[in-house]
This record gives sequence, C-alpha cells and structure tokens, in this order.
Amino acid sequence: MNSNSIDREELKSVLTEVLAENPSYFKSILTEILEEHKVIETKENSERASKIRKMIQEDFDRYDQIFKSLA
Repeated sequence: MNSNSIDREELKSVLTEVLAENPSYFKSILTEILEEHKVIETKENSERASKIRKMIQEDFDRYDQIFKSLA
C-alpha cells in the first residue's frame, strides 16, 4: 500500500475514534501490528518485547482519563 494514497487526517481521525471508543482494543491492534512487522518480538520471545508492552501499558494507564474524556 502506498502511504501517500492515505489521507493522514482521515487516518488520524479513525485511529482517534477507535482509541476513544475502546483503548484496550486499540492497544491490542497496535501491539499486533508491531509484532507482525517485527518492530517488537512476539510475546513468547523477548524481554525487550515485554518492556515495550509495559511502556505501552504505562502510557495507556497514564492517559486513561484523557481517553475516557474523548469518548
């Protein structure tokens, strides 16, 4: 897929909507994409992946009230 063919603002809007409606669903999708593209390793493979997942979770916990206010 050519990233130039995707309207950035439209993509941002869709992602924001999914995030506002269901942060845990968004998190699972994001983690899955990162694993598929080898940005992070699968759950079974790495301490590094565990640290990244922990950082993602901390960010979601940190901004939980903001996510809720967007919903």
